[in-house]
Amino acid sequence: MSNPQAHDALVDRLVADARPVRPLWSPHARLAVWVALQSLTFLFAVTFGLRRDLGDHLREPFFLLELALFVAAGAMAAAMALRAAVPGMASAPLEVAFFVLLASAAVVVGSLQAGATTVWGWGFVARGAQCVGSILAFTALPWITLFVAVRRGAVLDSRVAGVYAGAAAFLFAGAAVRLACPIDEKLHVLAWHTTTIAIGIALSAVAGARWLERRAVPAV
Repeated sequence: MSNPQAHDALVDRLVADARPVRPLWSPHARLAVWVALQSLTFLFAVTFGLRRDLGDHLREPFFLLELALFVAAGAMAAAMALRAAVPGMASAPLEVAFFVLLASAAVVVGSLQAGATTVWGWGFVARGAQCVGSILAFTALPWITLFVAVRRGAVLDSRVAGVYAGAAAFLFAGAAVRLACPIDEKLHVLAWHTTTIAIGIALSAVAGARWLERRAVPAV
């Protein structure tokens, strides 16, 4: 039995368009490279940050726990994003639940240790805008790098992959800004740090749905 004419035409087109490709690195290898890139972000935050009492804070268990939770959640999100680009390696519901738990714990620990003395006014907005800009700056290159790495794979759920990529970049940026920002007031951290991270992850989901969509095969 011969194949339908449309099927033959499609196969001929795919064969004609075939080009040699380099195999992708494994998700673990690409994750290691991406995390190494993030170390430069932390180095920049420590070197050029405005916090002058970082040494004292690094001796506080809750501050270290907050940073560790942000980094762990960010690394897990990056791994989930890279695996989302490999068919058959999607994260299990238990892994997703554990990631949500880590990210939530980071926010809770940060809010518990933050001070409560906030002075409303232009200074509050100006300092907050500086932190928002810093988070976006720390996020830009890692987010683009991770997006490109994910897009090179075969993404089945682009919106979910966008969420993971955004969470990875913004959570690491949140940790970097906590190292650099000299303000530990609860309202400042929640309004300018946590809210920026949450909005950034949501926008990354939208970007994922738009730019990580699988390219459809042209109709014959």
